[in-house]
Amino acid sequence: MTELPMFDARGGSLVSLVRLDGVSVEDADESSPFACALVVVEWGQRVLFGFNISRQQWELPGGTVEEGESARDAALRELAEETSIQADRVSLVARAEFMFDGEATRYLAAVFAVVLGSDPELVESDELHNFIWWDPMGELFNELSPLDAEVVRRCFAHA
Repeated sequence: MTELPMFDARGGSLVSLVRLDGVSVEDADESSPFACALVVVEWGQRVLFGFNISRQQWELPGGTVEEGESARDAALRELAEETSIQADRVSLVARAEFMFDGEATRYLAAVFAVVLGSDPELVESDELHNFIWWDPMGELFNELSPLDAEVVRRCFAHA
């Protein structure tokens, strides 16, 4: 595994990642003010990435936790908005800490996982265009967010 913190070419960094297996979403939401939620969508031992139009890179579905919204609700909302996947539940698997664009501000992200039983019908959004299923044991490639890839590798059940 890559040593943390790790950095990307855009000035972002993954500062830390702590597995939260067995921690309830409610406990984590009360103890940690998450700024965003990421969703690791697994199907057939591969993980879903979408191409983020504004950042021009492959990323996990996810986004900002809105005021009054739980991290779990943000994860489900962002997943549906960005991919059209309607999940009833997600499992909280980790808490990740990021810094972006050289800022001194740290952002806490709740990392959720959902395992699909079949290939979903994905619909592009204003934010994510095109989708790929990436093998977490495989190589990184150009335009794949190395930070999101490391989150996946640290959370992926089969790694």
